[in-house]
Formats: sequence, C-alpha cells, structure tokens
Amino acid sequence: MERNELKKKAYADSISITHRHILSVINTLLLNETAIKEQSVIKILDAGCGNGILLAYLHKYLPLFNPGKTFLLYGYDVVDHGVQHETYTEKTLVYLHDEDERVEWHDRIKFIKSDENWPFNNEMFQFVVSNQVLEHVWDHDHFFAENNRVISNKGFAVHLFPVKEVIVDGHVHMPRVHQLRNWDAVYRKIKFYSMLGLGRYKHERKSEAYSLQEFSKIYADKIYFFCNYPSYKEFAKAIKSNGLCLTTRYNTVFYLRKIKELLGIKTDFIYKSNFSSYLAFHILKYVASISFVLIKGHYSQYSDRK
Repeated sequence: MERNELKKKAYADSISITHRHILSVINTLLLNETAIKEQSVIKILDAGCGNGILLAYLHKYLPLFNPGKTFLLYGYDVVDHGVQHETYTEKTLVYLHDEDERVEWHDRIKFIKSDENWPFNNEMFQFVVSNQVLEHVWDHDHFFAENNRVISNKGFAVHLFPVKEVIVDGHVHMPRVHQLRNWDAVYRKIKFYSMLGLGRYKHERKSEAYSLQEFSKIYADKIYFFCNYPSYKEFAKAIKSNGLCLTTRYNTVFYLRKIKELLGIKTDFIYKSNFSSYLAFHILKYVASISFVLIKGHYSQYSDRK
C-alpha cells in the first residue's frame, strides 16, 4: 500500500488521537532503537485493554507500517473495578473476533482481579502499552512491578494518561472534581457545574433521561470509586522504585500533533524527533494527558542510547 494511502486509512480507522500517538511511538521506536529494530517477532501487551479497540487498531496497522515483522497482540483487563459494564468481557472478545477471526483471541485476552498478578510469563513482551488506564489503577506499585516483570530485556512501555494536576477531568468534563477527597464534595461540585451548563449533563439528560440529582450521584460515584489520580511526582516515584527508567519523550510531538490536527493537518505515523520540552511538559500536564515511555533497567545498557 502506498504510504499516503496507508496514512489516510490509519486516520480513518482510528477513534482517538491517543491511538494514533501510541501507534506512532511504537513505529518510531521500532525504527530507531537498535535493541528491538532487528527483532522479527514483536509481542505487545495492552494493559487494561477494555473494549479491545486499541488492540484491533494496532493489530491491523503495525504490520502495515513495519513490513517484515510479525506482531502478536495480547491484552488483559480487570473484572472487579466497576469502570466497564458487566458484559464487557464477552463483547470485547466478540469484537476482536469480528475484526480478525484468524486469531485465537480467547487465548490472547485475559480477565483478572485487580490485585492479581498479570497472567503472562516473565519477559514475554517487547512492549507494554496502555491508554487512559493509569488514572483508574489503585495500586500503582503493583502495576509497575508487573510492567517490569513482563517486559523483555531492553523492552519498552508506552503509557498515556492524565495526572492529578490536570485541570479538567476527562470523565465528567468538569474542572478539579477528581482532586476532591470526599464524596459529598464531589457530588456538590458536579451538581453545581451541571447547573451552570458545564460537563456531560446536558448531553446525558437527553440520552439517558437523568435528573440533575441522578446524574450528579452517578458521576460522583464514578469519580470517587473508579478514579485514582496520582500526581506526576507520585508516578515518577512508583516507576523508579520498580526498576523502570522514566522518560517524557514524545510529549512535545504529541501536543504538536494535537494542534496540527485541530488545524486539519494529518501528521505522519513515524515521529522525526523524540524531543520533549521540560517547560512544555510541566505546563501542558495541567491541560491534557501526558505520555510516558518507560525503559526496563538502566538505559546505558541499550546500544543506541539517545
């Protein structure tokens, strides 16, 4: 497939800029990192795979952007968190089967409890990825310990998520409700903003016929019970203490991609630079999700250290 046509299809088939960013980061690392660029079989784990849409997207487009390599996609999610609907496990498997019935998705996708270890072998994956998952994880030490365990020697992780500093919560689309510590305060703030016309209430009043009180209670529960936003500093501590090297590379190009796409410009799926501005990162973490690329162990062991 011609490159421009591939780019158009990858845009058309994606539902989110976050999916396009994760695909681009993996493509770029495979092109530039000697530690993995020569490997012919690449195994990738989607940690918190949810409805399987990101998995299916990567499964389809990674081989097209990286001819000659074989990609094996796996995923897991938890069944005792409450974020997903009760029947989501069956729907995820049906969706993935419909996308590619040749793959034994029942063997690739696992569902566990949140305090269990990930059901995969040590050093099994070259990449672990997640999209908008880490703000729902309760035990980040456990998450990053398992992340380290299942990544192969000289492997990478790509995680995209909001930190506590972000001003507007992405679930209810209201400022700072995720930073409150008690349920009553969350409920009152959601109700107040909804009365002002902010957030999701106007839409869901039509689609779900919620009263103001019902909506405020439901979303107060979602924010209070299902979300856990550590700060950037807390994330950095958990990552480092579990043997992973934290980099903020590709954040600047992620933010630039957002701006370009708002202007109708479709960018490529291989980044020309991994440059990340310290100033831009620490400003924009207040307004958008951030992107981490984690490296297993000491980066000096990688033969093409940047």
